[in-house]
Amino acid sequence: MNASWIVLILVISLLAALLAMRWLAQPLLRLLLALRYRLVVVGREHVPRRGPVLIAANHVSWLDGLFLAAGCPRRGHALVNRSYIDWPVLGWWARWIGLIPVPYRGPKAQRAMIEACRRVLDDGEALGIFPEAQISRTGLTGPFHRGLEVILAGRDHVPVIPAFLDNLWGSVFSYAGGRFFAKAPQGLRRTVVLAFGPPVPPPVTAFSVRQAVLEAGVKAFELRDRTTPLPDTIDPTLPGLHHPELGPLTGSTPDFNRDGIRQQGHKPGAWGLPLPGVALRVVGDSGIPLPPETPGRIQALVAGRPGWTETGWVGSIDRDGFIRLADSTPPAAAANPAGQLHRT
Repeated sequence: MNASWIVLILVISLLAALLAMRWLAQPLLRLLLALRYRLVVVGREHVPRRGPVLIAANHVSWLDGLFLAAGCPRRGHALVNRSYIDWPVLGWWARWIGLIPVPYRGPKAQRAMIEACRRVLDDGEALGIFPEAQISRTGLTGPFHRGLEVILAGRDHVPVIPAFLDNLWGSVFSYAGGRFFAKAPQGLRRTVVLAFGPPVPPPVTAFSVRQAVLEAGVKAFELRDRTTPLPDTIDPTLPGLHHPELGPLTGSTPDFNRDGIRQQGHKPGAWGLPLPGVALRVVGDSGIPLPPETPGRIQALVAGRPGWTETGWVGSIDRDGFIRLADSTPPAAAANPAGQLHRT
């Protein structure tokens, strides 16, 4: 066999491998991630096996898309920054395996991205998104952008499945310690939990999806394999709520504003955001969750405790997820959280 035939066979083999990657991407991702991470997935039954579905997840690290793809029970599409895949051949191949390029800025480019997402759903396929639209610099789940509402406009039949990736803050690929990458890995293997929740009931809004993602986060937190300290970004001089029975519930961090990324960690008059392993909601007299900015009874869902618990506080949750109490003076049970959050 002469050299030209060998080259031809190698080229054909490479093309075949690239084409097959559309179906082999998930098992290969699981194999590669298993070298460093133990991925635990719960709630797979909530993800429809066929038909359109949008999966919305929190965003903590550079590897979140890989974990979501590896743990999802079906093959789908995901949004990826255009600069990572907008290369000759590589860009075509990335789109072939299901990646949708997300433009960095510009209304025209954003509209093109939204239309691409809509086509995925209209074709009856799965789409994964991170509605925070940026990796958390605080270790807490930030506000969800309303782009998901635009994607879902006129598509009430599309189920929205919340997903939470837990125990990634502190990894090399998170912003823990105030930087990405430049830190030593912790331990030989890290347990990462991916929890899918039941479909978000209508009407689906960015706020209701975020609430559902936090509830999935409580389930994920319960499956951690060790006790975990609070995120290093929590500032004990800023407001946070500590319940006498339920423990630390919320915390505040300094605002982040650097390199074009802005994330708000605290607000005047607010008591911070829910901590990992905690979900909060506000209900009316009938016990039905209320929309943002609407005062009512504050209930807490805490890892290790069954069901929603009355906190005894009255207040509201704003559209960004910050907790506000009806009384401007701190309750007797309110304090800045400190110490460790425990798995159970």
